[in-house]
Amino acid sequence: MAATNLAPAGQEALIPVEELTGREPVVHCANSLELLPTLPDASVDAIVTDPPYELGFLGKSWDASGIAYSVDLWAECLRVLKPGGHLAAFGATRTYHRMAVAVEDAGFEIRDSLHWLYGTGFPKGQDVGKLIDRRRDDHPARRRFTAEFAVIRDAAGWTNPQIDALFGYNGMAQHWTTQRKTAAVPTVEQWQRLKAEMGFEAPAALENLVHELNGRKNTPGEAWEEREVIGKGHRARAGSGVFPQLQSDTFDVTAPATADAARWEGWNTALKPGHESIVLARKPLEATVASNVLTYGTGAMNTAACRTPPDDSEGRWPTNVLLSHAWTVDADGWIVDGCADGCTEGCPVTELDRQSGLLTSGANPRRRNADKFRDVYGDFQGQTACKPIRGADSGGASRFYPAFRYQAKAPTRERPRLPDGTVHPTVKPVALMRWLVRLLTPPGGLVLDPFAGTGTTLEAARLEGFDSMGVEEKAAYAELCRLRLRRDTTRSL
Repeated sequence: MAATNLAPAGQEALIPVEELTGREPVVHCANSLELLPTLPDASVDAIVTDPPYELGFLGKSWDASGIAYSVDLWAECLRVLKPGGHLAAFGATRTYHRMAVAVEDAGFEIRDSLHWLYGTGFPKGQDVGKLIDRRRDDHPARRRFTAEFAVIRDAAGWTNPQIDALFGYNGMAQHWTTQRKTAAVPTVEQWQRLKAEMGFEAPAALENLVHELNGRKNTPGEAWEEREVIGKGHRARAGSGVFPQLQSDTFDVTAPATADAARWEGWNTALKPGHESIVLARKPLEATVASNVLTYGTGAMNTAACRTPPDDSEGRWPTNVLLSHAWTVDADGWIVDGCADGCTEGCPVTELDRQSGLLTSGANPRRRNADKFRDVYGDFQGQTACKPIRGADSGGASRFYPAFRYQAKAPTRERPRLPDGTVHPTVKPVALMRWLVRLLTPPGGLVLDPFAGTGTTLEAARLEGFDSMGVEEKAAYAELCRLRLRRDTTRSL
């Protein structure tokens, strides 16, 4: 297998199209805003990318640069796309809208929003009832301290600016002497220095109060210890590996200890994360869809190769639809058991089907325009006796929604690691990216990923038979791309 290309940054001349196609995926270690201007106009068939979510994830500077909101970046993507070419770009639920606006401002047509669904998101919200019971109200005690310390300060002839200067602060002393909600208590070390520098002996009660308030900082209130254990709960979480088994953590289930906590029990500060949005946009067409497709091969989506087909007479699904990563397959290569991982609770696909119940399509009669078939109310006469249209199928509502894709997060084997331990924290699953590139790329087309990460889009394009090029600014991640793409392309996913 030919070695993966890693091109240097700082290209000056336009990269010829023939150098981008017909060979192994190309990885450019460069900034996209610097590299994309070197590509020819209308040279790319589809763009599938996972830009930074701009959340400052794990303190990473690349995830707080604002690049995903750059109109200039998306304008370059628009330029290099062929007329009618599609863009699919991931975004976080909280920041997706800002990226979508930038994409539209660059000249793209927003066509839709897709959604990647998964069932293993870690809840980041907080139960408000528990927060209330954990709450410790030390304000009265802190104000008692600040009132006494203000008297001591005045008796010693000191001012708040002098106290601030003692510690190099700017305004902290006012919190130690105020009666407002911002009342605070110095640490034990600060308190000892205040006594030494200001030359006073604190009353025993005040001394005890300082130590007491410092001793219970960041500890839950008394009500938290009074919550009664009423049972055991089990928290499911996914294990690791290609076919992760659900594992369970056990925890105490407790009842609210106060009336306020009971009132707000069950309220939370956030929803369980279970999906990420994908903006679907298109470069404006030249003339009609038909002529654009015939001229450039772009402008339409390969939905036939990506939709969820109805099950066959035995309730099975063909495995080539790649619905998820862990279905049970029978001896003939057909999927035979519902949702991925056999999951029930927490799986969005299962939950959607639970809400809809069993639905059957094709149950209405063939529509007839002649009035002689209508009754006085305009309905078709005898329609309940009509036979279903041939080709009817049944199942849950999930089979009607091609705009979402259920896919478990990338397993360990899809997360390349350098010898020094370097990994990328936000790797997309290969099957998900295969679905996207298959949906948007015409036969023999070229896929561009301006934020290549570890090269998942490039691997997906290669497995689907497309040419691809990625741009990754961080050198370590560009090397992860090379590591991924050196692997055996014939392995099963």
